[in-house]
Amino acid sequence: MVNTILVVMGVIIFVWVMWFISYIDMKRKRRTIIHTKFGKLPKERDWEENVRNYDDVVTDGSGVDDVTWNDLSMNEVFWRINQCDTSVGEEILYHKLRKNSMTLEERQLFERRVRTFSGNEKERESIEECLFGIGNGSGSYFIPAYLDAIDEYRLSHAWVYRLLQALFVCALAAFLILRNDAAGMAFVGICAGNLGVYFFVKMGNAVELSMVGTTVSLLENARKISKRREIRLLFPEMEQALAGLKKVMKGARFLSVQKDGGQGGDVMEILLDYIMGITLWQVTTYNKVMRRLSENVPAYLALYECVGELDVSISTASFRKSLPWYCQPEYTSEKKIRMGDIYHPLIKEPVANSLELERSCLITGSNASGKSTFIKAVAVNAILAQSLNTCAARQFILPTSGVITSMAVKDDLMAGESYFIREIRYLKRILDSLNEEKMTICAIDEILRGTNTGERIRASRAILDYLKDKNCIALAATHDKELTELMAADYVNYHFSEEIGEEDITFSYKLLKGSATSHNAVKLLEFAGFQEEIITAARE
Repeated sequence: MVNTILVVMGVIIFVWVMWFISYIDMKRKRRTIIHTKFGKLPKERDWEENVRNYDDVVTDGSGVDDVTWNDLSMNEVFWRINQCDTSVGEEILYHKLRKNSMTLEERQLFERRVRTFSGNEKERESIEECLFGIGNGSGSYFIPAYLDAIDEYRLSHAWVYRLLQALFVCALAAFLILRNDAAGMAFVGICAGNLGVYFFVKMGNAVELSMVGTTVSLLENARKISKRREIRLLFPEMEQALAGLKKVMKGARFLSVQKDGGQGGDVMEILLDYIMGITLWQVTTYNKVMRRLSENVPAYLALYECVGELDVSISTASFRKSLPWYCQPEYTSEKKIRMGDIYHPLIKEPVANSLELERSCLITGSNASGKSTFIKAVAVNAILAQSLNTCAARQFILPTSGVITSMAVKDDLMAGESYFIREIRYLKRILDSLNEEKMTICAIDEILRGTNTGERIRASRAILDYLKDKNCIALAATHDKELTELMAADYVNYHFSEEIGEEDITFSYKLLKGSATSHNAVKLLEFAGFQEEIITAARE
C-alpha cells in the first residue's frame, strides 16, 4: 500500500512537470494569437446570451430597446467588434452598445485609452496576456448577477466541509509519519469520501464553483495590470478598487488557475480537479471568497468595470484598424445629421454614401436596391458614435440622439398578433419615445406595408405629418410614390436605382436625389424563371 501511494505521488509529480512544459508552450502560442488577431476580423462564434448579464444588472431601461437591437442586427454588429479577451470585456462592450450614451468627459477619456493601445503595440500585448489569464469561462459571465444577490449563493453546511478537510490533513500526516498499510487505507478512504462529497456538491453548484476561479483570477491579473504606468494614468480607479480587495485574494490565489472546473479535458485540468476534490479546497474557499466579496461589492464592481473598459478599449482599437476607413463623430447642438462616405460595418466591400439632413427624409427605390441597408447603416453608426466614439464613415456629425426603429416586423402567432398589429405597435412606441430634450433618429422601413394601399398612404401621411414637427429626424423607406408627392414640402426625397439588362439587374447602391421612377418587381419574376403567362399578366 505504501509503495502504491508513493508511485501515485510520483505520477502526480511527473504530470505536474509535463503540465508546466505545456504551460510554457501555451504562453508562447498565446503571444502569437495576441499579436496576429489585432486589426483582423474576429473569429465567428455562436451567440453567447450570457453577455447580457452585466447590462441586465445595471441598466436603467434607457438606451437601445430590444426591437431596435433586433431590427439593426446588433448581435452581429457586436460580434463584428468583439475582439475582447475576457467575458468581462464582452459584457461591458454589450452594455456600452445598449446604453448608447457617453458624456463629453467619458468620450474624451475613452478616446485617450483607445489611442494609447492603438499606438503602443508592446504595452497592448503585455496587457492582453493578463487579460487572457482572466479569460471567458462559462461561470465568469454570472459574476455581476451573483454580486447583486451574493448572500443567496453561499453553500450551506460549510462546517461539514471544514471537518472533512481537517480529516484529510490528519490522515495525510498520519500516513507520512507511520507509513503502514492501515494509515494508507485510512488516507485512501478519506480521499475517496472527500472526492464523492466534492462531485456531489459540484453537480448542483458547478457554475458557482467555477466562478470563484474567475473571480480570483480577475483580481490577480488586475493587480498585475495596475502596476503599469500607462494603466495608472488611464485607469486611476483600478488601484483604488484593488486596495479594498486585498483580503479577498488572501489564501485564494491558487484557485485562479482553475476557472472552468476541469471541463476543458486537459490532463492537468482533470488532475487539478481531483486535487480540489480530495482536499475540498475549492468548496471551502468558495464561501470564504463570497463572504469577503459581500463586504466589498462596490469595490469589486468598480474593478470589474475597469477591466471591462480596458478590454473594450483594446477591442475598439482593433475594430478601427479592421475597417476600410473610420472617423470619430463630431457633435452639434443643431438638429442636423451630416454623413460623409458612410457605410454599414458588416458589409465586407461596402458602397459608401454621403448625405446631409436638417429634416426627415423619404427614401424610395426598387426591391434590393439598398434602401434598408442604408437606413440601417445610419442607425448603426449613430449607436457606434455614441457608444464607442467610432463611425464607419469619413465624417459623421450629429447631435446627441436616441435611436429607435421599426424595420424587421414579424407577426407573432403565439401572441395572436398579425403583421399589421405588430407594426402599428412598433410605430406607436416610436411616437411615445420622442421628447424635446434629446433628438431621436427614427429608422422606418416600408411604413405600414401590412395594410392596403389606400389606407397605408392615408395613415402613413398622418404619422409622417406628426413626426415633422417633433425633435426627430426620420429616415423612412417606402414604395409609395404618392406618399413622396404628398409629403414633398416637409420631407426630402432620395432614392436608389438600378440598371436593367437583358439577363440581369445591376444595382449601384448609390443614394440619389429625388424619388424613384423605376420598378423591377416584374423583371425580377422574369429573371427568377416564372412562367410566361404570369409575367405577361403581371405586365398587363
